[in-house]
Amino acid sequence: MNFKKITENPSNHQNLEQLSTSELLFKINEEDQKVALAVKEEIDAIDSLVKQIIPKMKSGGRLFYMGAGTSG
Repeated sequence: MNFKKITENPSNHQNLEQLSTSELLFKINEEDQKVALAVKEEIDAIDSLVKQIIPKMKSGGRLFYMGAGTSG
């Protein structure tokens, strides 16, 4: 599995404090849309992982969810 380094990228948004509420909401929405596109690109890898997890769960295994950020 390849991991993309994303945490040290420069910000796409500068001077957020100078934007109107509406402009901020549009920018948040633009960023949210990137998540769905990134997940779409990894559907095959996610499918493979799920197929490996299912038999382990059926045989009594446990799954721990850990994340970072608001969707974690």
